[in-house]
Amino acid sequence: MAKIALLIGVSEYLPEFPALPSAVKDVEAMKEVLGNSEMGGFDEITVLKNSNRQQIEEAIYDLFADRNKDDVLLFYFSGHGVKSREGNLFLATPKTRKGQRGIVTPTAVGASVLQSHMNDSFSQRLVVILDCCYSGAFTKGMTAKGDENIDIQAELGGKGRAILMSSSAVQSSFESEGSELSIYTKYLVEGIKTGAADTDNNGKISADELHQYVSEKVHEESPAMTPQFAPVKEGYRIYLASSPQDDPILQYRRKVQEILGKNNGDIDFLNRFLLEELCKRYSISNEEAKAIESEEMAPYILFRNKLKRYEEIFSQAVENSYPFKENARETLREIQSLLGLRDEDVADIEERFLPESSEPKYESEEFLEFIKTRYQNDEIELLSDKNVDYSKLRDFLANGEWKEADMETSRCMLKVAELEEQGYLDVKDIENFPCTDLRTIDQLWVKYSDGKFSFSVQKKIYQSLGRTKEYNQQIWEKFGEKVGWRKGDKWLSYDELTWSTHGATGGHLPLPPVGLLFVNIDLISEPPLYLRDSGFSSLVQRLVECNI
Repeated sequence: MAKIALLIGVSEYLPEFPALPSAVKDVEAMKEVLGNSEMGGFDEITVLKNSNRQQIEEAIYDLFADRNKDDVLLFYFSGHGVKSREGNLFLATPKTRKGQRGIVTPTAVGASVLQSHMNDSFSQRLVVILDCCYSGAFTKGMTAKGDENIDIQAELGGKGRAILMSSSAVQSSFESEGSELSIYTKYLVEGIKTGAADTDNNGKISADELHQYVSEKVHEESPAMTPQFAPVKEGYRIYLASSPQDDPILQYRRKVQEILGKNNGDIDFLNRFLLEELCKRYSISNEEAKAIESEEMAPYILFRNKLKRYEEIFSQAVENSYPFKENARETLREIQSLLGLRDEDVADIEERFLPESSEPKYESEEFLEFIKTRYQNDEIELLSDKNVDYSKLRDFLANGEWKEADMETSRCMLKVAELEEQGYLDVKDIENFPCTDLRTIDQLWVKYSDGKFSFSVQKKIYQSLGRTKEYNQQIWEKFGEKVGWRKGDKWLSYDELTWSTHGATGGHLPLPPVGLLFVNIDLISEPPLYLRDSGFSSLVQRLVECNI
């Protein structure tokens, strides 16, 4: 049994790729924590910096060849990730170049090379960590082999593969302001070095624990960046490092993390007293406490600085060039992307600085055009915290099959909540509905309806009527009229709705599966829409909480 790692960092590139000074520093930081006997405990670590394609491919071969089944093999790469025209991932080398048809593939290392050597390896514990743009594309075409009946050794954890990726298949990765390391690697190192990634406090850090820790930290600093995790078999339980158990410094750090997470990066006066008492109990000095708090608050501060920077830019843009032309909108979207901010992060800023219209914002041409173009050219990642497949919903929407898409939306939401037999969501279910899934559903509706239909459009309309968290019958009836669910004094039946973007009002679809009307989703004929009221106000509140 051995733990062996190959760490590759590429910082130097031809002129068509920007240099990445952090990449070679990333591998040194990873080597430090993985090689430490009290942390990673790896027996053999090979480091390559700015190596050519042949050197990298030979090192990949050596990593996976002639190994034993119980060996833990770890491959790490920090540098540029590029995609071919077919959407396949390549790891860029110092000689990687672009041609008229995109990346010149013989100058880069294909993910397929890495996958092939993984498949040929006798080791049954393989870990790949990719800190590069489009790293989520690595899993395309990935297959696995192995005997399902081999026992799992408690010391090594699960058998299989664990693929940790800094971004999705359509996202860029970012460097961290004020740090020599990239955002993703910075928190990989921190989670191992401090032991904070050991979320179950069993003294060992597994692949899934490390991913969870890093994802939460990255989200605090750069919400638009969504690290991905692809375990195969029981690869999620492969142990990568050790952590100190019952360490007072670690206990204090976890309490600070908990407080900051609940208070949006702040420590209020009551929690300040709590932390002071903990320092006394754990015999932690003021200097140690301040250092921990400073480290844990850093991602929140960086995020606020990014918001402040975007606010400065957007306010000047409004002053100098509003109403925006398409090239100005594109530039703003690019700036937003470079700052690692999502649409929901900047929505309040844009709403505050855009001039008031004589029309309600949800109906104004500027708002509708903004919504329409928001995801128009983006590929929507079908992300789900509950492993729900949204491809059928995407296909219905892409084909303009609005009624089928509405029904599929309800089925997906019920599956997420594990309430398919009950057939509807109550207030408590909505309050706990995963933000990731709610965001995926909403983005799909926005994209394929050109911004006309979605929960977020409905939220804007509901808010404009003076909505409250609690149900208000007058507001609910006005909302029904605005979205076309109510005409005169009558609520329409399901079959009376308009199943087209032509003739339907904004926010007409989808209909959320809230209230008793969805007892049997396959037999809906005339569900009384007025029964949705109490649940819908909770849905709007959940959209607000999820920044959708």
